[in-house]
Amino acid sequence: MSLFLALFALSGTFLDTVQGTLEMMQFKNFIAQFNKTYASNEEFKHRFLIFQRNMEEAKHLQREERGTAQYGVTKFSDLTDEEFLRCRLDHRAYFESQSFLRQVTEKDAPLKTCDWRKKGVISAAKNQGSCCSCWAFAAVGNIEAQWGIQGTAKNLSVQQLVDCCKSTCGCKGGYPWNAFMTVIKLGGLTGEDKYKYTGKKGTCKNNLKPEATIQDLVILERNETVICSHVSYKGTVTVAINQALLKQYIKGVIDPRPENCHHHKVDHVVLIVGFSRERKYWILKNSWGDNWGEKGFFRLRLGSNACGIAEYPVSAIVNTGTFKRHLCPP
Repeated sequence: MSLFLALFALSGTFLDTVQGTLEMMQFKNFIAQFNKTYASNEEFKHRFLIFQRNMEEAKHLQREERGTAQYGVTKFSDLTDEEFLRCRLDHRAYFESQSFLRQVTEKDAPLKTCDWRKKGVISAAKNQGSCCSCWAFAAVGNIEAQWGIQGTAKNLSVQQLVDCCKSTCGCKGGYPWNAFMTVIKLGGLTGEDKYKYTGKKGTCKNNLKPEATIQDLVILERNETVICSHVSYKGTVTVAINQALLKQYIKGVIDPRPENCHHHKVDHVVLIVGFSRERKYWILKNSWGDNWGEKGFFRLRLGSNACGIAEYPVSAIVNTGTFKRHLCPP
Protein backbone atom coordinates (compact mmCIF):
# COMPACT_ATOMS: atom_id res chain seq x y z
CA MET A 1 0.00 0.00 0.00
CA SER A 2 1.38 3.44 -0.88
CA LEU A 3 1.97 5.84 1.97
CA PHE A 4 -0.59 8.30 0.74
CA LEU A 5 -3.24 5.57 0.60
CA ALA A 6 -2.13 4.49 4.05
CA LEU A 7 -2.54 8.04 5.27
CA PHE A 8 -6.18 8.20 4.25
CA ALA A 9 -6.84 4.73 5.60
CA LEU A 10 -5.94 5.78 9.13
CA SER A 11 -8.53 6.12 11.81
CA GLY A 12 -10.75 9.18 11.80
CA THR A 13 -9.57 10.23 15.24
CA PHE A 14 -5.93 10.28 14.21
CA LEU A 15 -6.75 12.12 10.96
CA ASP A 16 -8.83 14.70 12.77
CA THR A 17 -5.93 15.33 15.11
CA VAL A 18 -3.06 15.64 12.63
CA GLN A 19 -4.52 16.42 9.20
CA GLY A 20 -3.58 19.89 8.04
CA THR A 21 -0.97 20.44 10.76
CA LEU A 22 2.47 21.76 9.84
CA GLU A 23 4.02 18.52 11.07
CA MET A 24 1.85 16.39 8.78
CA MET A 25 2.60 18.64 5.81
CA GLN A 26 6.32 18.31 6.57
CA PHE A 27 5.94 14.56 6.93
CA LYS A 28 4.17 14.27 3.55
CA ASN A 29 6.98 16.25 1.92
CA PHE A 30 9.54 14.07 3.70
CA ILE A 31 7.85 10.91 2.40
CA ALA A 32 7.88 12.22 -1.17
CA GLN A 33 11.41 13.62 -1.06
CA PHE A 34 13.05 10.46 0.31
CA ASN A 35 10.67 7.89 -1.23
CA LYS A 36 9.76 6.34 2.13
CA THR A 37 7.49 3.31 2.46
CA TYR A 38 6.13 1.62 5.59
CA ALA A 39 4.65 -1.82 6.05
CA SER A 40 1.39 -0.87 7.79
CA ASN A 41 -0.80 1.94 9.10
CA GLU A 42 0.58 1.37 12.58
CA GLU A 43 4.13 1.72 11.28
CA PHE A 44 3.13 4.93 9.50
CA LYS A 45 1.72 6.39 12.75
CA HIS A 46 4.80 5.21 14.66
CA ARG A 47 7.16 6.92 12.19
CA PHE A 48 5.09 10.09 12.18
CA LEU A 49 5.39 10.37 15.96
CA ILE A 50 9.16 9.83 15.71
CA PHE A 51 9.28 12.49 13.00
CA GLN A 52 7.50 14.93 15.33
CA ARG A 53 10.03 14.28 18.10
CA ASN A 54 12.92 14.74 15.70
CA MET A 55 11.52 18.08 14.56
CA GLU A 56 11.37 19.20 18.18
CA GLU A 57 14.97 18.11 18.64
CA ALA A 58 15.98 20.00 15.49
CA LYS A 59 14.39 23.16 16.91
CA HIS A 60 16.31 22.63 20.16
CA LEU A 61 19.59 22.18 18.29
CA GLN A 62 18.89 25.32 16.26
CA ARG A 63 18.42 27.34 19.44
CA GLU A 64 21.67 25.92 20.87
CA GLU A 65 23.72 26.29 17.67
CA ARG A 66 26.55 28.83 17.81
CA GLY A 67 27.54 28.64 14.13
CA THR A 68 25.65 28.87 10.85
CA ALA A 69 24.39 25.27 10.82
CA GLN A 70 20.75 24.66 9.98
CA TYR A 71 18.85 21.67 11.38
CA GLY A 72 15.58 20.18 10.23
CA VAL A 73 14.19 17.49 7.92
CA THR A 74 16.77 14.96 6.69
CA LYS A 75 16.66 11.42 5.31
CA PHE A 76 16.95 10.19 8.92
CA SER A 77 14.00 12.12 10.34
CA ASP A 78 11.85 9.01 10.86
CA LEU A 79 14.50 7.15 12.88
CA THR A 80 14.87 6.97 16.64
CA ASP A 81 18.24 7.85 18.15
CA GLU A 82 18.78 4.16 18.90
CA GLU A 83 18.24 3.27 15.23
CA PHE A 84 20.42 6.11 13.98
CA LEU A 85 23.28 5.42 16.41
CA ARG A 86 23.29 1.62 16.13
CA CYS A 87 26.83 1.56 14.67
CA ARG A 88 28.59 3.04 17.69
CA LEU A 89 32.04 1.71 18.63
CA ASP A 90 34.36 2.80 21.42
CA HIS A 91 37.32 4.25 19.51
CA ARG A 92 39.12 5.49 22.63
CA ALA A 93 39.25 2.14 24.48
CA TYR A 94 40.33 0.25 21.35
CA PHE A 95 42.97 2.81 20.31
CA GLU A 96 44.58 2.91 23.74
CA SER A 97 44.71 -0.90 23.84
CA GLN A 98 46.85 -0.98 20.68
CA SER A 99 50.38 -0.26 21.89
CA PHE A 100 51.84 -0.19 18.36
CA LEU A 101 49.77 2.86 17.34
CA ARG A 102 51.89 5.98 17.70
CA GLN A 103 50.96 9.58 16.93
CA VAL A 104 53.28 11.94 15.01
CA THR A 105 53.40 15.69 14.52
CA GLU A 106 53.85 18.16 11.63
CA LYS A 107 56.09 21.24 11.70
CA ASP A 108 55.13 23.21 8.59
CA ALA A 109 52.84 26.23 9.08
CA PRO A 110 49.44 25.39 7.57
CA LEU A 111 47.79 27.29 4.76
CA LYS A 112 44.96 29.72 5.51
CA THR A 113 42.46 27.82 3.34
CA CYS A 114 42.46 24.47 1.58
CA ASP A 115 39.96 22.49 -0.49
CA TRP A 116 41.21 19.35 -2.23
CA ARG A 117 37.90 19.12 -4.13
CA LYS A 118 39.18 21.95 -6.33
CA LYS A 119 42.02 19.75 -7.58
CA GLY A 120 39.50 17.15 -8.75
CA VAL A 121 40.81 14.39 -6.49
CA ILE A 122 37.73 14.01 -4.26
CA SER A 123 34.97 11.80 -5.65
CA ALA A 124 31.27 12.40 -5.06
CA ALA A 125 29.89 11.25 -1.71
CA LYS A 126 28.84 7.61 -1.78
CA ASN A 127 26.16 5.90 0.32
CA GLN A 128 27.01 3.19 2.85
CA GLY A 129 23.33 2.24 3.24
CA SER A 130 22.40 0.15 6.26
CA CYS A 131 25.89 -1.37 6.56
CA CYS A 132 27.99 0.31 9.28
CA SER A 133 30.91 0.75 6.89
CA CYS A 134 31.74 4.45 7.34
CA TRP A 135 35.28 3.39 8.36
CA ALA A 136 35.77 1.66 4.99
CA PHE A 137 34.36 4.51 2.90
CA ALA A 138 36.53 7.07 4.69
CA ALA A 139 39.66 4.93 4.32
CA VAL A 140 39.05 4.16 0.65
CA GLY A 141 38.23 7.83 0.00
CA ASN A 142 41.55 8.74 1.64
CA ILE A 143 43.52 6.29 -0.52
CA GLU A 144 41.75 7.47 -3.69
CA ALA A 145 42.48 11.10 -2.86
CA GLN A 146 46.12 10.42 -1.98
CA TRP A 147 46.67 8.67 -5.33
CA GLY A 148 44.83 11.47 -7.10
CA ILE A 149 47.11 14.06 -5.51
CA GLN A 150 50.06 12.04 -6.82
CA GLY A 151 48.53 12.35 -10.30
CA THR A 152 46.73 9.01 -10.72
CA ALA A 153 42.94 8.94 -10.31
CA LYS A 154 41.48 5.82 -8.66
CA ASN A 155 38.00 4.43 -8.00
CA LEU A 156 38.57 1.63 -5.52
CA SER A 157 36.48 -1.15 -3.99
CA VAL A 158 34.96 -0.45 -0.58
CA GLN A 159 33.35 -3.89 -0.60
CA GLN A 160 36.71 -5.65 -0.74
CA LEU A 161 37.69 -3.89 2.47
CA VAL A 162 34.36 -4.75 4.13
CA ASP A 163 34.67 -8.43 3.14
CA CYS A 164 38.37 -8.95 3.82
CA CYS A 165 38.91 -7.10 7.11
CA LYS A 166 39.61 -9.69 9.84
CA SER A 167 39.45 -7.55 12.98
CA THR A 168 36.57 -5.41 14.33
CA CYS A 169 35.03 -4.28 11.05
CA GLY A 170 32.60 -5.46 8.37
CA CYS A 171 29.06 -4.07 8.61
CA LYS A 172 29.24 -3.79 12.40
CA GLY A 173 31.53 -0.77 12.39
CA GLY A 174 35.30 -0.49 12.31
CA TYR A 175 38.40 1.63 12.77
CA PRO A 176 40.38 3.45 10.06
CA TRP A 177 43.77 2.14 11.19
CA ASN A 178 42.48 -1.42 10.84
CA ALA A 179 41.25 -0.51 7.36
CA PHE A 180 44.68 0.66 6.25
CA MET A 181 46.42 -2.34 7.80
CA THR A 182 43.98 -4.61 5.93
CA VAL A 183 44.85 -2.91 2.64
CA ILE A 184 48.56 -3.46 3.34
CA LYS A 185 47.98 -7.17 4.13
CA LEU A 186 45.90 -7.60 0.96
CA GLY A 187 48.62 -6.03 -1.15
CA GLY A 188 46.25 -3.29 -2.28
CA LEU A 189 42.65 -2.79 -3.42
CA THR A 190 41.02 -3.64 -6.71
CA GLY A 191 38.69 -1.31 -8.62
CA GLU A 192 35.07 -0.61 -7.72
CA ASP A 193 33.98 -1.89 -11.15
CA LYS A 194 35.51 -5.31 -10.40
CA TYR A 195 34.24 -5.65 -6.82
CA LYS A 196 31.03 -3.68 -6.40
CA TYR A 197 29.53 -2.52 -3.14
CA THR A 198 26.63 -4.64 -1.83
CA GLY A 199 26.09 -3.12 1.63
CA LYS A 200 26.58 -6.41 3.45
CA LYS A 201 29.61 -8.47 4.49
CA GLY A 202 30.42 -11.30 2.11
CA THR A 203 33.22 -13.75 1.32
CA CYS A 204 36.60 -12.11 0.82
CA LYS A 205 37.88 -12.15 -2.78
CA ASN A 206 41.60 -11.63 -2.34
CA ASN A 207 42.79 -12.99 -5.70
CA LEU A 208 41.95 -9.87 -7.72
CA LYS A 209 44.64 -7.68 -9.23
CA PRO A 210 45.13 -4.56 -7.09
CA GLU A 211 44.75 -1.16 -8.73
CA ALA A 212 46.21 0.80 -5.82
CA THR A 213 48.52 -0.03 -2.94
CA ILE A 214 49.64 1.75 0.19
CA GLN A 215 52.98 1.50 1.93
CA ASP A 216 52.09 2.61 5.44
CA LEU A 217 49.77 4.69 7.58
CA VAL A 218 50.33 7.70 9.79
CA ILE A 219 48.42 8.72 12.92
CA LEU A 220 48.69 12.42 13.64
CA GLU A 221 48.98 14.24 16.93
CA ARG A 222 45.71 15.32 18.58
CA ASN A 223 46.17 18.92 17.48
CA GLU A 224 44.10 20.78 14.89
CA THR A 225 47.01 22.93 13.73
CA VAL A 226 48.99 19.74 13.06
CA ILE A 227 46.06 18.29 11.12
CA CYS A 228 45.73 21.53 9.12
CA SER A 229 49.42 21.35 8.25
CA HIS A 230 49.12 17.75 7.05
CA VAL A 231 46.02 18.49 4.95
CA SER A 232 47.70 21.60 3.50
CA TYR A 233 50.64 19.76 1.95
CA LYS A 234 50.03 16.01 2.14
CA GLY A 235 46.34 15.45 1.51
CA THR A 236 43.19 14.16 3.14
CA VAL A 237 42.84 12.68 6.63
CA THR A 238 40.29 10.26 8.08
CA VAL A 239 38.87 11.29 11.47
CA ALA A 240 36.42 9.83 13.97
CA ILE A 241 33.76 12.20 15.26
CA ASN A 242 30.67 12.24 17.43
CA GLN A 243 27.83 11.99 14.92
CA ALA A 244 25.02 13.07 17.26
CA LEU A 245 24.26 16.36 15.47
CA LEU A 246 24.48 14.95 11.94
CA LYS A 247 21.09 13.28 12.13
CA GLN A 248 19.30 16.65 11.91
CA TYR A 249 21.97 18.55 9.92
CA ILE A 250 20.98 20.30 6.69
CA LYS A 251 23.78 22.75 5.90
CA GLY A 252 26.17 25.36 7.32
CA VAL A 253 29.00 25.27 9.84
CA ILE A 254 28.32 23.20 12.97
CA ASP A 255 29.63 24.96 16.09
CA PRO A 256 28.20 22.86 18.93
CA ARG A 257 28.14 23.33 22.64
CA PRO A 258 30.42 20.64 24.14
CA GLU A 259 27.56 19.01 26.03
CA ASN A 260 25.69 18.49 22.73
CA CYS A 261 28.62 16.77 20.98
CA HIS A 262 31.15 15.40 23.48
CA HIS A 263 34.65 14.90 22.08
CA HIS A 264 35.20 11.58 23.89
CA LYS A 265 32.13 9.93 22.33
CA VAL A 266 33.38 9.60 18.75
CA ASP A 267 31.47 6.96 16.79
CA HIS A 268 31.56 7.82 13.08
CA VAL A 269 34.45 7.98 10.59
CA VAL A 270 34.58 10.69 7.91
CA LEU A 271 37.22 12.30 5.67
CA ILE A 272 38.72 15.79 6.01
CA VAL A 273 39.06 17.23 2.49
CA GLY A 274 39.77 20.87 3.38
CA PHE A 275 39.41 23.73 5.82
CA SER A 276 39.30 27.48 6.30
CA ARG A 277 41.40 28.83 9.16
CA GLU A 278 40.09 32.31 8.38
CA ARG A 279 36.43 31.32 8.76
CA LYS A 280 37.26 28.55 11.24
CA TYR A 281 35.73 25.42 9.74
CA TRP A 282 36.65 21.98 8.48
CA ILE A 283 35.24 20.53 5.23
CA LEU A 284 34.36 16.85 5.62
CA LYS A 285 33.13 14.13 3.30
CA ASN A 286 30.50 11.76 4.66
CA SER A 287 29.26 8.40 3.34
CA TRP A 288 25.50 8.95 3.44
CA GLY A 289 25.01 9.83 -0.22
CA ASP A 290 24.67 13.19 -1.94
CA ASN A 291 21.09 13.70 -0.71
CA TRP A 292 22.34 14.50 2.80
CA GLY A 293 24.03 17.67 4.02
CA GLU A 294 25.87 19.82 1.50
CA LYS A 295 25.78 17.30 -1.37
CA GLY A 296 27.18 14.65 0.95
CA PHE A 297 29.70 16.97 2.65
CA PHE A 298 29.46 19.06 5.81
CA ARG A 299 31.37 21.71 7.73
CA LEU A 300 32.43 21.66 11.37
CA ARG A 301 33.98 24.26 13.64
CA LEU A 302 37.80 24.37 13.52
CA GLY A 303 39.82 25.18 16.63
CA SER A 304 37.81 23.69 19.49
CA ASN A 305 38.07 19.93 18.86
CA ALA A 306 34.37 20.06 17.99
CA CYS A 307 32.73 16.63 18.24
CA GLY A 308 36.18 15.06 18.81
CA ILE A 309 37.53 15.74 15.33
CA ALA A 310 41.15 15.91 16.55
CA GLU A 311 41.08 12.66 18.53
CA TYR A 312 42.06 10.08 15.88
CA PRO A 313 43.38 11.61 12.62
CA VAL A 314 44.78 8.90 10.32
CA SER A 315 46.01 8.78 6.71
CA ALA A 316 47.47 6.26 4.32
CA ILE A 317 50.90 6.76 2.76
CA VAL A 318 50.85 5.85 -0.94
CA ASN A 319 53.39 5.44 -3.72
CA THR A 320 56.52 5.84 -1.58
CA GLY A 321 57.46 5.34 2.07
CA THR A 322 57.22 9.08 2.72
CA PHE A 323 54.78 11.82 1.78
CA LYS A 324 55.60 14.08 -1.13
CA ARG A 325 54.73 17.73 -0.60
CA HIS A 326 51.79 19.05 -2.64
CA LEU A 327 50.06 22.39 -2.25
CA CYS A 328 46.33 22.24 -1.54
CA PRO A 329 44.25 24.66 -3.65
CA PRO A 330 42.63 27.49 -1.64
